[in-house]
Amino acid sequence: MPVYLPSGAIGNGSILSTLGASGEIMTLFYPRVDFAQNVNECLPALYVGDPGRGTFLWCFQSEFERSQSYVPDTNILTTNLRLSSTPLRITFTDFAPPTATCIVRTVDCENLGPDAFTGTFLHYFDLRLGEVSGKQAVRYVPEDGLVMQYFRDITIIVGGTRADVFRCGKSVAEDDHSAKTDMYDGHLNGQPEDIGQVNFSLGWHLTLQPGETRRIEIIFSCGETREEAQQRFRKATSKGAARLQEETSESAAAWLARAHPVNVEDGLLRAYYRALLSMQLLVDRHTGSFLAAPEFDPAYLQCGGYGYCWPRDATEAAIALRDAGYPEYLNHLAEWYVAAQQPSGLWAQRYWADQHVGPSWSLREDFHQIDQSAAAVIALAEASLDAEPGEPGPALAEYWPAVREGALALENMIAPNGLHKLACDLWETYCGVFVYSSAALYQALALAARCAEAAGEDCLGKRWGEATARMKEAVIALYDRGYFPRGLMPSGHVDHVVDSSTLGLVEPFGLLNLSDASERRMYESNLAMIEGRLAQEFHSGRGIRRYEGDAYLNGVIGCVNTLWMARSLLHLESAYRKADPWKSADLRHRAVDYINFALAHATPTGLLPELIGLSPDTPYWAAPHAWASGLLIKCVLAL
Repeated sequence: MPVYLPSGAIGNGSILSTLGASGEIMTLFYPRVDFAQNVNECLPALYVGDPGRGTFLWCFQSEFERSQSYVPDTNILTTNLRLSSTPLRITFTDFAPPTATCIVRTVDCENLGPDAFTGTFLHYFDLRLGEVSGKQAVRYVPEDGLVMQYFRDITIIVGGTRADVFRCGKSVAEDDHSAKTDMYDGHLNGQPEDIGQVNFSLGWHLTLQPGETRRIEIIFSCGETREEAQQRFRKATSKGAARLQEETSESAAAWLARAHPVNVEDGLLRAYYRALLSMQLLVDRHTGSFLAAPEFDPAYLQCGGYGYCWPRDATEAAIALRDAGYPEYLNHLAEWYVAAQQPSGLWAQRYWADQHVGPSWSLREDFHQIDQSAAAVIALAEASLDAEPGEPGPALAEYWPAVREGALALENMIAPNGLHKLACDLWETYCGVFVYSSAALYQALALAARCAEAAGEDCLGKRWGEATARMKEAVIALYDRGYFPRGLMPSGHVDHVVDSSTLGLVEPFGLLNLSDASERRMYESNLAMIEGRLAQEFHSGRGIRRYEGDAYLNGVIGCVNTLWMARSLLHLESAYRKADPWKSADLRHRAVDYINFALAHATPTGLLPELIGLSPDTPYWAAPHAWASGLLIKCVLAL
């Protein structure tokens, strides 16, 4: 399967789907938001004219003009297609109802011309349940007018408005056995079932007078068994697409009503809401874990995959949601961390949502990605300490054993020089000793020390407190030439590369205290070096690259890194607000410029990516992205 870049996503925490700009359904994740990905191809098409005497068009072809957007302040996605040769407009409306294990697609075909329109709307389905291409069964159920495909413990039913024509077939090749090939004449032969490597197609004949619209409803219902999927399908169809869409809108409104109010201009408010809604897509409702982003490179052709839970990204997302008024997500994630902790006391680089360790490349000794384990301890400690000032949180007793074991394991990774031992860097590329990872370790142990004191283990708290003091001193000693270098190479020599990850000294890890004039000057100088070396002009603005010499996707601009810079500038803005109002205003202005640059390079539907591509083929990369969305939330709250 190739790399594909979705422009939109829908979901409800139990099911997740991504879509392309022409209404193609690229993915359908069930029973978890990370696995299985059950779609190989799911493509709409149009046949113009009478069957056998007209023209077949896939909706992604150039004959269509297209636009796409979310219904404001919802995760309801609308895609508009206009056929230039014939005045026909097709509007897809796609959403996942809040409490159903299904996705809903409505298709409105509207004749905008002065003459009658005749044709057939067609939809092709090559589903590979459980990510398996064969051993599947598909059949048409005439009494309900639906198609049922099943494999082991996954069943997907597709139905709704009864199709006029249908075909079950095989996807092995595009020949007479394929339901895909059978579409090209605008007619389907009615084969009711097939087994093996299967596919199917549905078609609805259109005869539209001028100004007339026909609505077609398509519901994808998922279940563990055929009976469960069918029961869920009947429940959804009994409500109808209109009521299900109302419920989806009402759920989104209730979600956003919980958010802390922000006094910002309308564009930033809409972006704040979109980031909060993106989080709903990326969190797994059943486990509390967060995806970094929906998977879009399943064969790892250009990256190592994104459809996993990295503790770093998950902690960033959960803390941003807590700060915005949704504390239960941090608590739920903390419970997940307790279950996902490894026997060593550490956490893996990344996981499946069900707590199985995902395919990783930084688990071996001397190449462990310790910022992931630090992030887990930070989340657990934050959840433990979230209470009245000076009081332990009610979850301390539940989380303290995991905090204790995690902090002890991290303590063992501190070298005699006060920095961490050899490890993998944030970008999963280099082995060495890193300022960012040391700062992550610093905050994890500082919070663990507070938990230890609250739990009555004062000696342990004191020991970790002393360790953080040594770590801070060792990190500050690396400051040279007006900036913090990336860290140390395995040889022990200073790695002088300018790396945006040193922003972590304040955001989010707070190793430097900006109320201290000396530390504030160091951080401000460090930011100036990052801007000077890593800022790149692009499309009437500028963003921040990850680090000098970055070769990933030819050294693209990071949406994450740009928003990270914005949040860091806002930390400085707050520090200068009373002492130097003019400087504070300038810092705020610069931060807003970076935020606006990131928003200008979101997907066409406003989803924030990890990276901003410099190539027309990759205008954005990995969207919606949990870390980027969390940083946008933090920035707006700071403003």
